[in-house]
Amino acid sequence: MAELLVSKYEIGKAPAVERELEGIEVPRVLGRLEGARPGPSLVLIGGLHGNEPAGVLAQQRIFESLAAAGGIDRGRLIGLSGNLEALSRNQRYVDYDLNRCWNPHRVQLLRRVVAGEDPAAEKRAVEDKELRAIDRELELLRSEAEGRIYLLDFHTTSGPRLPFATLDDRLPNRKLAFEFPIPVVLGLEEELADTLTTYVESLGFIAAGFEAGQHSDPESIARAEAAIWITLAACRLIGRQRREVDRARRYLAGELADEAGSVPHIVEVRYRHPISPDDWFRMDPGWTNFKPVRKGQIVAMDRNGPVAAPQAGRMLMPLYQEQGAEGFFVVERVHFFWLRLSATLRRLHVERALHFLPGVERHPERDGVFIVDRHTARWLARQLFHLLGFRRLGPRGERYLKMARRNHDPIGDE
Repeated sequence: MAELLVSKYEIGKAPAVERELEGIEVPRVLGRLEGARPGPSLVLIGGLHGNEPAGVLAQQRIFESLAAAGGIDRGRLIGLSGNLEALSRNQRYVDYDLNRCWNPHRVQLLRRVVAGEDPAAEKRAVEDKELRAIDRELELLRSEAEGRIYLLDFHTTSGPRLPFATLDDRLPNRKLAFEFPIPVVLGLEEELADTLTTYVESLGFIAAGFEAGQHSDPESIARAEAAIWITLAACRLIGRQRREVDRARRYLAGELADEAGSVPHIVEVRYRHPISPDDWFRMDPGWTNFKPVRKGQIVAMDRNGPVAAPQAGRMLMPLYQEQGAEGFFVVERVHFFWLRLSATLRRLHVERALHFLPGVERHPERDGVFIVDRHTARWLARQLFHLLGFRRLGPRGERYLKMARRNHDPIGDE
């Protein structure tokens, strides 16, 4: 078995990750494997953003390694590339962000469009075609799957430092994401609309995101490889005793240990700084993932002058690239006690009594959705609903919040 988890590059001589794809035609399906015994299915996808190829390259190495070792023990494994056209151009997207467009209505609309019969096919956005191609592969997998379906979505960031995992806060997703010995970020899906992971969860998938590091850092490939080995074992496609799995855990845990315990294991998004091209947003140099930030501290500049952090916490995903709709996020630590409590409350179905609380009422037209008057409910507006597995619908900061229960959040067998 190749020693894939140790970077093949010498320190100081590492080529940029994106150069590894130069002159190579990346296929949509990077690999398919089927075990000798039935079991769960696992989907790996990288490159939804074209300037983030580390997840694609990591998959290529993993499939080569698995093929040399005789494949997987059980279930199905499929590896996918995301935005092929954007990958070929090394840019985030061509016409629109392929990880902000997975609205069920849009997916259904594009399914009805057959490219060969569509008179407007040549004028369609590049990402329309990319979305439909990925959707076909996911539908094929769903038709073949014989058990649970897992998805791991790989990304990288323009800012440097630690990798981290993301998830929609459903109990099965927690179980998957907490397999990684790295920081876990909650609440990001509330700030980013129509991501692929949120969409597949509406179909019943168990999903997590893995942010492997900085775009051009070759170690981002190694981190993504480590995440794949851990996920293969967590989904029971291979045995947990495999030496690659143990090496992967030690590799990622070592990166967190290098931070001398200063980075919390679990954080939640408290602030998102939205931007548009007209803002002329420019992040100040030196910001990294999880670097502490003070309330009022200047962190960037835009056309109106200095941009200050609205609250204290830790920096997440500072923007150091041209394309993007978020300048930065601020996160805060979450104690594991609250996650234990939330699991207990969900098992007790406490949400059935929410409408009896002051300032809370059921949505008149939508099942599983509550309307919360923040002036009356106050503390309930965020913390309690999050504990019970709800997510905010619509923008942050409005007086009346719509809180929806996350679908497919089994509480008896998580």
